[in-house]
Amino acid sequence: MSAEELRSRVSWTVDDTSAARRAGRFLGGVVHLVSALATLGADAGIGARRPGWTLPADPDDYLDLGPLTLRMPESGAAEPVQATQTGVWGTPQGRPPRRLPVQAWRVVAAVPGTGSRSPRHPEAEWTLTVSDGTAHGSLTGAWLALAWIGHLAGWSEPTASPGSA
Repeated sequence: MSAEELRSRVSWTVDDTSAARRAGRFLGGVVHLVSALATLGADAGIGARRPGWTLPADPDDYLDLGPLTLRMPESGAAEPVQATQTGVWGTPQGRPPRRLPVQAWRVVAAVPGTGSRSPRHPEAEWTLTVSDGTAHGSLTGAWLALAWIGHLAGWSEPTASPGSA
């Protein structure tokens, strides 16, 4: 599945990536490749990878949505998150995945990452503040990845919170 196909499945607005952003992404990829080769791959596994937006044939396999992080509660440890076609999972290293009850959460704030002229392009980083009614947490990742999770959870598209970029 391409980003375009994934975009067609979510109801949130996803802007086209500008030509300047595409050129910067290409140059950034070249720099990352040179850096990975120069350090013999030592930094190749850092969470700087871009999503591939792939939709596996098996609906229970994880989509490639790029790095997603949950802190629930907000003061808790960061936990990697992945999503399938039907659910969202916390995937802490060394422990079994656990299904996250995203349908029971609501988005109470949304803040785009800094430096983006088009904060709703697929790879733009956002942080959503979510609440389960008793605690608040944060969910951080690419806009299109968060839109997919919002699609699965039944969330309405959030607006940027006051005071954010």
